[in-house]
Amino acid sequence: MLPHDKYTHAIIWDLDGTLIESAPDLATALNTLLNEQGQYGHTVDAIRPMIGGGVALLIERGFKAAGAPLTEMERDALIPRFMNIYRDCCTQSTSLVPHARESLLNFYNAGLAQGLCTNKPLEMTEHILHTLDIMGFFSSIVAGDTTPEKKPHPLPLLTCLKQLDVHPENAIMIGDSGADVGAARNAGVPVILVPDGYTGVPATSLGADYVVGSLAELPASIVPQSPWRQSA
Repeated sequence: MLPHDKYTHAIIWDLDGTLIESAPDLATALNTLLNEQGQYGHTVDAIRPMIGGGVALLIERGFKAAGAPLTEMERDALIPRFMNIYRDCCTQSTSLVPHARESLLNFYNAGLAQGLCTNKPLEMTEHILHTLDIMGFFSSIVAGDTTPEKKPHPLPLLTCLKQLDVHPENAIMIGDSGADVGAARNAGVPVILVPDGYTGVPATSLGADYVVGSLAELPASIVPQSPWRQSA
């Protein structure tokens, strides 16, 4: 249960698996890269739990699952090619998850600041946000190449909060993965998870303060200058 004695001034969102369904386009890019290297690709469902740790980790997981593990040097050498492939396809099939726009609009109308904290590179993040017409909801965007660290390290989330001028205890993180929980815990921020993200394990097993059934169930009682109150 989230604390009742803190005031919520900001919502910090994860992107992939939380606000957007990006697995099909990420799968296209990863499978193209695998095929170019003489490896078989994977189904979208198999790739979903590989997403969330940044491009390097996605490539590493994809090649390992194909039976062709990479050294760190080999993996890093493939990142530019992956980025070129993904840049060309990152908005072909990517879409907002159900109730994402309504949730963003809800919090916007309530006067809450909103930030985005993702491990996805900034270039693709901004392209997707513009294409899906949700860029304007965010007063801060911290991407996977904005800071030297990625989630679950707290630096990206703390950087986002600093840009919003909001203290950790006055924010809530909404995500889908253990990386989001880790970043929130390490930054001292309460965290809500959605259930159908890119983890491969039940969201209820990841140690969040609260797990919603969908974005439609985000408690409507999160308002500026009012303490969090659990929905009935």
